[in-house]
Amino acid sequence: MMAHTPMCIPQILAQKFSLRILPYLTILQVFGALILVVTAPVIAATATVSVGSPTSATAEVPTLHQQVVSALRAAGRFGAVSGILDSLANVDEIIKPDITLFAPDDTAFENVLMNSSSVLTTLLNYQTASRFYAFQDLMSLKAGDRIPTVTPGISILVVSVNGLNYRLDDAFVVAPDLYTNGTVVVAVHGVSAIFSTRQYNTATLGPVPAPAPIADAAAAAAAPAPVSTSPTTVPDTAASSSSTPATGSNVDSYTDTARTTRAHSLVTCIVVMGVIAALTLL
Repeated sequence: MMAHTPMCIPQILAQKFSLRILPYLTILQVFGALILVVTAPVIAATATVSVGSPTSATAEVPTLHQQVVSALRAAGRFGAVSGILDSLANVDEIIKPDITLFAPDDTAFENVLMNSSSVLTTLLNYQTASRFYAFQDLMSLKAGDRIPTVTPGISILVVSVNGLNYRLDDAFVVAPDLYTNGTVVVAVHGVSAIFSTRQYNTATLGPVPAPAPIADAAAAAAAPAPVSTSPTTVPDTAASSSSTPATGSNVDSYTDTARTTRAHSLVTCIVVMGVIAALTLL
């Protein structure tokens, strides 16, 4: 008959501790299973929404008109022509593929009526060549050559092809290649003046000048109100549109956050309940 080996004190304590903690381990396993069962659908739904819905609005590609105006404004001395381009309803007929715009700087508009869209459209058509000319293309021309414009019968005379003093009619090219787009073949060059269409094209009238100041008070009272020649100020629609949040994106983000918050709250409640139940059994 085998002799009974007495258990040492550490073994006895370990056995009692195991028997005492076993119920609590069982409770924790049960609550862990409950947590997985309850939160799995919520987490899966949240992941589906996050993947299926974009969190940011797709950036819009600027139009050709917006690209040209942005380049003119960035140059810092073409605010008047930028305002004109933004104000005209038929701007897409001016800024279009396969043209070159010779944009006058702000000083060129000091004596031009700014309240007549027909005059401004005619002026810009006189300043627009009917084909694409990067500055290197202009440099390949010779003095005496003519550049046809989008207005039939109207052309621009190449007076000097000196790179530093490149002259068209009475205007110098002061900002070559302000904007070039080889894909849609559009180029914009800054010039120092409005082309002298009357002088360089027979029987063609140039832009209408602003009326001379009226000195007589009586005549001033009878005359129509003077027209301001300051550059047209147009709100920056690109900046205002970029600051507007995307509604669909915000809704999706709010939904994701709400579902995640509910899942975290549910897990917290289950854990607290398990701790309370374990303490009750102590």
